[in-house]
Amino acid sequence: MNVEISSRTDRGLLRYATEFSPGLNVIAAPNSFGKSTLLQGVIYALGLEGMFSSSRKPPFGPALLSVADFPDGGRSPVRESWVALTITNERGSYMRCKRFVRGDGVDTALILTWQATNLADLDRASRVDMFVRHGGSTIRELGFHRELAEFLGWDLPQVPGFNTAEVTLYLETLFPLFYVEQKSGWSGVAPRMPTYLGIRDVLRRAVEYVLGLSALERLTALAAAKAEEDDIKKKWQAASDRLNEGAKGLNCRVFLHQESPVTLARRQRSVVEVMADSAWVPLERQIGSWRDALDELEQRGVESAGEHTERARQELSSAEAAAREAGARIRLIEEHLNFSRTDSDVLAGRFASLETERARLADLRKLRNLGSTLSITSVSNDVCPTCGQTLDGRETATGIAADLEQTIAEVEAEREAVRTATESASRRRSTLERERASLQAALHGAMRQVRALRDELAGPSAVPSRAQVQQQILLSSSIENGQRLLDLSEEANDYFDDLAESWQAIRDRLAGLRDGTLNRADQQIISRMQSSFRAQVQEYGLRSVPPSDLSIDSSALIPVNDGVELTFDLSMGISASDMIRTKWAYYLALYEAASSSPQSNHAQLLMLDEPRQQETDRGSLAAFVRRLEKASRAGCQVLYATSEDPRDLNEVLQGVRATMLPSVGSHLLAPAA
Repeated sequence: MNVEISSRTDRGLLRYATEFSPGLNVIAAPNSFGKSTLLQGVIYALGLEGMFSSSRKPPFGPALLSVADFPDGGRSPVRESWVALTITNERGSYMRCKRFVRGDGVDTALILTWQATNLADLDRASRVDMFVRHGGSTIRELGFHRELAEFLGWDLPQVPGFNTAEVTLYLETLFPLFYVEQKSGWSGVAPRMPTYLGIRDVLRRAVEYVLGLSALERLTALAAAKAEEDDIKKKWQAASDRLNEGAKGLNCRVFLHQESPVTLARRQRSVVEVMADSAWVPLERQIGSWRDALDELEQRGVESAGEHTERARQELSSAEAAAREAGARIRLIEEHLNFSRTDSDVLAGRFASLETERARLADLRKLRNLGSTLSITSVSNDVCPTCGQTLDGRETATGIAADLEQTIAEVEAEREAVRTATESASRRRSTLERERASLQAALHGAMRQVRALRDELAGPSAVPSRAQVQQQILLSSSIENGQRLLDLSEEANDYFDDLAESWQAIRDRLAGLRDGTLNRADQQIISRMQSSFRAQVQEYGLRSVPPSDLSIDSSALIPVNDGVELTFDLSMGISASDMIRTKWAYYLALYEAASSSPQSNHAQLLMLDEPRQQETDRGSLAAFVRRLEKASRAGCQVLYATSEDPRDLNEVLQGVRATMLPSVGSHLLAPAA
């Protein structure tokens, strides 16, 4: 990995360029040198400064933004500045990216990129301009983070979000696991993660991905299964609405219909019913009756009004009687509906009061279990546990009040009874409303027949019977519409059967995916991380708590002590220096566990800015550096930046193979040769 940081001023170009060799690279420089700028330059060139904050302001000081210092003590305004970075991946391909910190007419969201299969061809490669820190940078063809993830061989998953069902696991959430910056990175044991990206359990999701745990794959599969489940619910509801609307339009009802998805074993085929002679009958049977009546009319033929006079009088009498009966039944149903609404209102009020009473009694039981003696008299043998009034033999059958547990049980029983009664009242009201609609249709039909018969009896006797013609039209229309509804019902039943079969399959999948048990491979990876973590804190000389008391929580994937997240807390006896030791151990344990994972997504990179914090003793630091060297020999590129005194640093690095990066002078940038 090569990095170049340049600043063009009125006095000339200031520049710093270096190559990070494979292994442990130590940047030893005084505090004023700008080593943090060097590490942040790597992050900035990759468009990852969003891991620090949601701000789009470049994370640099005046030397790259406004005024640069020269070795002779002079200063000059900055006209243009940029960072260039060259990286390679496991496939041996190279990428160079250049991003301006300050440029004339060049936005900081622009990244210039070059790619080649070898370093020699990189200088001759064609340039491709890409963008970062704008919507689509992880999915668009010219989005740099999409290209970077592909270059690194990462397939960024979709994870649960706060504001949306799913959101991409952005690169800004992964690199905090590889880089600890000096300013605030050492403030806690767990990595400092950006929350503005709207990802639920962001640290856990990032660690799962880096470790290559199947738990993340299971989460993705669970989200996909839930989406399929929701899709079936929507399809079921849409088909149910179509069937109910079709039945309602013909004053029919759908019997034995399930309004929400069920499995195939619980499926009941819906039956369409229509009201005939004050009773609900299957529509199929009624269509047969309509056909028989129509056949009889067609065989007899349409009579003249005069020939049909006697029969018309009888039919008029029957139609008027039917209209009166339908009207009377409608009025009766209206009364029942009013009673039902009143009952529902009363039940709702009673249910609310029972909820309040249940909460009060639950609090009372809690106080008693905690040892309180206050208010316990309200459940004594002579005090009502509900109203608190004194009881005597006239107010109770036995003269003895129920105790607290009995009262709670009675309230629960009454609450369940009220809830059941409320549901029953709701179902009863729906049935009455359907019956009212059917009776209203029957009333309208009877009234039409009455009008037709009266007109026929008052009109000329030679014309065809208007009542018979109207009856033929009505029967034909009823048969046609009824058959159409039956066809719709049959199609819906077949469709519901298919959905029920899919519902069963999805429920079976969800049952397996919701099992929170880690599989054997994931357990082994987390076990390796935990073993490494405990071994390191012991090696680093953790003193605040016994190392054996610490562990990596298998659910949250963070260090815990007795089930509580490990943090600096004097009241718990965790010292600030021990917090730093546990942070060292956490980052290296994550790398070592990821290295053992066949699906590892670790970047094989660790950048540590001033890892010696809180005056941690040098013996602990030396043990940590030896562990870093071991990781570097395994393939991890380690960048270790420090302002330690050279003599103290040499003591820490004794016997450790490391590459010392040039840091001549008091400032990072120097005049270009």
